[in-house]
Amino acid sequence: MNEKTLFAQLRFIRMRTIAALDATSEENADKQPAGFTNNIRWNLGHIFVAQENLLYAFIGEKPPMPEHFLKWFNRGTSPQDWDGDLPSLEELRQLLKEQPDRMEATFTGQLNEKGPQPFALTEDFVLETIEDAFHFVIWHEGIHQGTITGLKHAIGDEELFKVE
Repeated sequence: MNEKTLFAQLRFIRMRTIAALDATSEENADKQPAGFTNNIRWNLGHIFVAQENLLYAFIGEKPPMPEHFLKWFNRGTSPQDWDGDLPSLEELRQLLKEQPDRMEATFTGQLNEKGPQPFALTEDFVLETIEDAFHFVIWHEGIHQGTITGLKHAIGDEELFKVE
C-alpha cells in the first residue's frame, strides 16, 4: 500500500472517531454500563495513547503525550482507578484531531523501516515495520469505535456518528 492511501485511511478512521466524540456529551462520556470494563472517555483516550505508544516505539522514541495519559488510558487501565483532572472531551478532540497530521509528518518516508524491536501481538503475528504498525493502529481504532457504539446504545444515547 502506498503512503498516500495509508495516511488517507488513518484520517478517515479518525474522522469517524471524532464524529463519535462530537456526538457524546461530557456526562455520557463517563457512564459505564453493566458488562463494560470502561467508558467512552477511556476509549477515546486509549485510541490516542495506543497510537502514540506503538508508533513511537518503532522509532525508539518516547511518545509525545500529556502527563498522566498512560496512567489513565493505557492498556490495562480502568476508569475505576482514575484520579486527578481528566481531559475534557474538547481536549481529547484536539489531541485526536492533530495526531494524524503529526504522524504523517513524523513517519513519511519511513514506512518500510523496521523498528528497533518488533512488536509481537502473538507468537505467530509480529509487527516488523512502521507500516505494519500503522495497519494495526487503524484496525485497533475501528475496534474501539465499535465499543463506543456499544456503549452509546447501552446508555441510551442514540446520537451516533454524524459525519458532515
